[in-house]
Amino acid sequence: MIEIDDFPPVAFKIGKGETKSDRSWLKKKKEYFEKMWSRNGTKILSKIEGACGDTFTDTSKKEGIVVLLHKKSPKNRNSYLKEDNPLEINLFLTKNDPINAMKQLLVRMLAHSFIQQQYEFHFRIREQTMFEDILADEFVTSMISFSVLGRKLGRANCAKALDEAIEETVYRLSQKATRNRLVDVMYSFSQEYAGKSKNRRTDILEKREELITKLLKFLPKAVGND
Repeated sequence: MIEIDDFPPVAFKIGKGETKSDRSWLKKKKEYFEKMWSRNGTKILSKIEGACGDTFTDTSKKEGIVVLLHKKSPKNRNSYLKEDNPLEINLFLTKNDPINAMKQLLVRMLAHSFIQQQYEFHFRIREQTMFEDILADEFVTSMISFSVLGRKLGRANCAKALDEAIEETVYRLSQKATRNRLVDVMYSFSQEYAGKSKNRRTDILEKREELITKLLKFLPKAVGND
């Protein structure tokens, strides 16, 4: 791992299961990331901390962050964090990815890792929630990455960040654990609604407000009020 001052050490590795031909060009991508990180790693991590107003967790400084490089297929996303480990970043690349796109992807996922570390290791130990941990965090992740890369946080990039956040939110809400929790809420609500509607005329807008109240229970308590 490449250690830099008081920041988490970062290691770049080729994903398992890649073919010999794929490992050849992925090795070159790995070498690029390592050289770029030796030059700019301190600056990138420092800017992420500055944009977030906090430091990387002690756990990340002790254990380090691993970035796994994989060959991208039509079924793969560009990147993801391991669900139960924000210290493992997975990047999916093609042989002809431009350098700027690769750097942007890495910075975005490091910002994503930073945010998730706060939940896993710092001030909150709890399951992810529908609103704060997904839509809001995905939007903030995109805005942080734009800031670190020196892009203006104007309306155009705000719109792009929102598009990225919506895409990631849809993906993460489709994952089994989160989806099952939502299905449970929706099923419970539908059974309650069906029971009440048999006995009396139901105000659908009133029921909509009840559903919103149920969904808001997914929100965490404010920090300091736990």
